[in-house]
Amino acid sequence: MRKLLAFILLPLLAAWPVYAHHSYAIYDIENKIQITGVLKRFEFGQPHIELELLVATEDGRTERWLIESTSPQRWDRLGKPRQVASVGETVTIEGWPARNGRDEMLLSSIATANGKTVIIDRVRQRRAREGIY
Repeated sequence: MRKLLAFILLPLLAAWPVYAHHSYAIYDIENKIQITGVLKRFEFGQPHIELELLVATEDGRTERWLIESTSPQRWDRLGKPRQVASVGETVTIEGWPARNGRDEMLLSSIATANGKTVIIDRVRQRRAREGIY
């Protein structure tokens, strides 16, 4: 019985890191867009940095955009400052939108109203098309 349980559980445990990570294939890397809004959240958590942006539309609605970036470790290795922008600040985000049409994107750069810009343009076009990062 123990051998059978180990036979079933070990592959599942080995596959966990693969399940936890995804490629950037969910983003339309051929069409970079830019949005401006109020930063609601900027979290350096695992496995990716996440931002939330409230964007006012021309018809008076507010869209809630979710933005994903690289891992906090990669951000730090690139020498990018963590204190880019504060919650409540107006920022402009550039990146690749989600292919499924949701208000989500992969971060390329973030610029603040006071002129601070951080570029995290890490998508390698050919490799991203193949689902590899």
